[in-house]
Amino acid sequence: MKKLFIILLICFLVLPCVFADNISGVWSENRRVEFGINVNAGFSNDFLSAKDIFMETFILDLDKLTDGFRLNLEAGGNPLYFSYNNKNIWGFGLSTGFKGYGIIDLSGKMLSFSEAVDEKSDLCAAAFAEVGIPVFFHVQNFKIKVKPSVYYAAVYMESDVSYTFADRNGTVLNLGYDVNLYTAFPMEDSAAFDLTARPGVDISVGVEYPLSEALGLNRKLSFLDFRIGIDLINVPLVSSTMNDYMRIFGRVGSGDTIKFNEDMDDFFDVNDDTEYGKKSKKVTRPFKMLVWADWRPLGSLLTLTPEAGFAINPIYSSPFSMEAGIKGCLNLASIFYVTAGIGYHDRLWINSLDFALNLKVFQINIGADLRAPSLAKSWKGSGFGANVGLKFGF
Repeated sequence: MKKLFIILLICFLVLPCVFADNISGVWSENRRVEFGINVNAGFSNDFLSAKDIFMETFILDLDKLTDGFRLNLEAGGNPLYFSYNNKNIWGFGLSTGFKGYGIIDLSGKMLSFSEAVDEKSDLCAAAFAEVGIPVFFHVQNFKIKVKPSVYYAAVYMESDVSYTFADRNGTVLNLGYDVNLYTAFPMEDSAAFDLTARPGVDISVGVEYPLSEALGLNRKLSFLDFRIGIDLINVPLVSSTMNDYMRIFGRVGSGDTIKFNEDMDDFFDVNDDTEYGKKSKKVTRPFKMLVWADWRPLGSLLTLTPEAGFAINPIYSSPFSMEAGIKGCLNLASIFYVTAGIGYHDRLWINSLDFALNLKVFQINIGADLRAPSLAKSWKGSGFGANVGLKFGF
């Protein structure tokens, strides 16, 4: 099982970077030219909280594993981006970044040896690097945002972990795992570095519309000042191709009834050998569609932004997930900003608090969040995130 442990370790050592999921805020309205950098990191689980860890007597309650075990690690940033804004009429930019994550999602039925048939678990990880060219312009009252990107898949790990435990006129136990780790270079001979992966291309597109202004609502009632938008993020055009892989597979049990009075050697078929090879794998980045609104009930002092949509991430055994959230931004004299939010993003509940100090030619953003796979545990210290960013411009 040594090689499987290495695979699990890769889930947590993948160093990623995080792009903004919503492409609305790429350009600052108060700077014509801007350079910036940002980084962030996050960790979450649904088993242990900060309260459990810092108790005077540490208690490990294994009964909680009946609900499953989920662990998520991510970290990253944009090493450099540049943007030009021409009086909020049109603009363009250049951004570099990378994103990665490691995920363990184990079935509670498997961990508690409960009856189940073909119960799935996930062991997955990915790391991407990108260069993008964001552009915006107006067509009548519509603001159009387009960001074509060339991305590179550096690491991509997918798995097929299946658990069956049932009574079919006898006991049937079958736990099988098949983990495939694709890399941008061969892993069998680390001394001979050879970049074998090919980049891919995707595009993000967004549209904004000042609905309240078009209907005249903000002129009748000042608090009815809002705009709406929709963003399509990472629409695949050309997939990145990876060619080198490392595979670990094996099983415990079988689909047949256990015969305890016979030789049990064949019951345990755990393959601890690692298979290296070459096989073409098409990789796309996770796709999202988000519908959102910016509502300013108190003018520029307060902006409320609800959003909803969905994501498709093919690295999971169940690729589809919902996205939703709301955040509020308090603007104090366009110098100090406080933003609080709560939402379900990338299969995590995230409660965030961010601060920004804007000194015109220089701006610093810092923030922190509590996160977890469930809403209740996201308030108990089961996961944390932090981010920091710097902006320079005029």
